[in-house]
Amino acid sequence: MIKELQHLYQYQSRGYPVRHRRKVPFKPEMRVTDDFISMENKIREYDSELDRFILSSNDYRELIIDAYSSNVHKTTSLEGNPLSENEVKRITRRTFDGSNSLENEVGPAKEIVNHLKFPAILSFFRFPWTHEKIKTMHSMLLEGISRQSTLSSYRETRANIVTDDHGQELFIPCPPEHIEAEMNSLLEWVNNEASAYNPIVGATVFFHEFESIHPFQDGNGRVGRSLFNIFLRNLGYKNLHKCKIENFILGDPELYYQLLAFTDDSGSYRELIDMFTISILKCYEQTIDEYRKKDLLGRDLDENSKRLLLLAKKNGAAFTIKEANNWVDGIGYQSVRYKLNELVELGGLRKIGKGRGLKLVFNDPMISILGSEESSRDTKKV
Repeated sequence: MIKELQHLYQYQSRGYPVRHRRKVPFKPEMRVTDDFISMENKIREYDSELDRFILSSNDYRELIIDAYSSNVHKTTSLEGNPLSENEVKRITRRTFDGSNSLENEVGPAKEIVNHLKFPAILSFFRFPWTHEKIKTMHSMLLEGISRQSTLSSYRETRANIVTDDHGQELFIPCPPEHIEAEMNSLLEWVNNEASAYNPIVGATVFFHEFESIHPFQDGNGRVGRSLFNIFLRNLGYKNLHKCKIENFILGDPELYYQLLAFTDDSGSYRELIDMFTISILKCYEQTIDEYRKKDLLGRDLDENSKRLLLLAKKNGAAFTIKEANNWVDGIGYQSVRYKLNELVELGGLRKIGKGRGLKLVFNDPMISILGSEESSRDTKKV
């Protein structure tokens, strides 16, 4: 457990079951703690700092695979997926390497593969959000692991959340006859008002209301957490995918569920926002530490080599040695060529072609994972 979250254990609902409160129109009132601004500013600094690190292709790829597999394992294991984190990491590596057949996976492994589809189609989930987009995400995440009749369809029956051990009723979500209207109201708020708030505040409020409505028969937690992450990336935390965010937010499931219930019962978002902000800050701190240890710019490279590497990343496209020679002053063509070869050996650059047709390019392993559009967006922001 994160020690900075201990003070939040005092916030508990007054009794069970907690009931969803109808909010049409959705007009939430939000307050934050006194230290929220300083924490959020630090998160933004860390997100920008992650752009400045340059890692070898292998190191970068391993850290990305580690982050994705950790997040997918945490969000699916919470819902009962039995695969270990090592097994999830193996599936993640095979999927990102292009050696995993999506059609052949079944059961728990299929659920993992479903979650790994999102990096390549993130642009589909940019704002505005619609019922169609929400239902598409539900279908993608639960394809092959849930009843076909419930995919992409809002719930048509009443639901309740009970404990596994004694069957105690803990939460009663939105009645099915009100789901469409409440989702309409929530989506109107997301598309027209949420961007006026701090991203963490807006994402937390959206996530809680989505979970409270509980629009689907199954998979609400997985869909909601995926939307929470995409919300934050849409509104500025572009490097969030490099962080093991689920490991921190879901690190204490008891507190996580307790504060979701408390928010429904009290109507206060302040405590849940505090938990999510602290968790996000801690996961960024961990990620910064991991990337700093692997940073090529932190090695014994001379200033000209660092400049060549930075400009190769910023340039994005393939370049010739002659073009790179214009990026640095005071050294000759052969010296530039030598330094570029050194950077190839370190894994920061890769060669394309041979002889007179030789070009070099920043060695970006994310093209095969995130897709060329998303990868180039990361690459060009130095």
